[in-house]
Amino acid sequence: MQIQQKFFSDNGRSALPIAPQQSDDPLAGYALQLLARRIPELPLDTVLPEMEALAEHEQIPIIGPLEGAIIQALLQMRHPAPRRVLDIGTSIGYSALWLARGLPAESKVVSIEIDPQRAYLAREFVEKAGYQRQIEIIEGDVMELLPTLGMFDLILQDVIKHVYFGKSAQLSLQLLDYCIEHLVDGGVLLGDNAFCMGEVLLEDADELPVQVLGIKAYNDLVATHRQLDSVILPVRDGLWLSHKRG
Repeated sequence: MQIQQKFFSDNGRSALPIAPQQSDDPLAGYALQLLARRIPELPLDTVLPEMEALAEHEQIPIIGPLEGAIIQALLQMRHPAPRRVLDIGTSIGYSALWLARGLPAESKVVSIEIDPQRAYLAREFVEKAGYQRQIEIIEGDVMELLPTLGMFDLILQDVIKHVYFGKSAQLSLQLLDYCIEHLVDGGVLLGDNAFCMGEVLLEDADELPVQVLGIKAYNDLVATHRQLDSVILPVRDGLWLSHKRG
């Protein structure tokens, strides 16, 4: 398969394409059909499709239902259940809801969003789904906030494709350091967009946006980090699954 350059300019800044919520792989479609047959949890399972439709119409990045269900399952398999979970990159609250869905009621999801408008919309959806007591949405820069938030049992990192990370490829590595520092021994680190729509296979550094270079550097460090046992799940745009050694 030939990988094409897909990045574009957004208001003079280097931006990256939004990964689709669903793969065009027929087997992934089959898995999604079976997922849709699960007994619904109300009102959450009416709110999530509403969010998916909005995200597709407005081109807002979300992880999509199949990846969301995988994350939920990973949380439910953890014993004891995680007590504190961090969601980096709230967007409209979609991933935070999937995280909370996989947790007991006494556990908490802290979610960070840099865009006040998206944070506002996320709070609206979280309340509509009935998870406002379990999900706390914090507005601000993750690089400033994360060092103040204490330790977490699981962290979902979903921001390094953001325009903000176009400032420097080193920001992705700094964020990885912060995540590992604030993850308990034996904890789980998830990282979305590991494939960057295939652009991680491109070699010409002079032609790549800084975010792609950052994702490639992030991938290399996660793969070789002495504190992590890691593998990419080839779902949607690639999901890093890492276990922090004790």
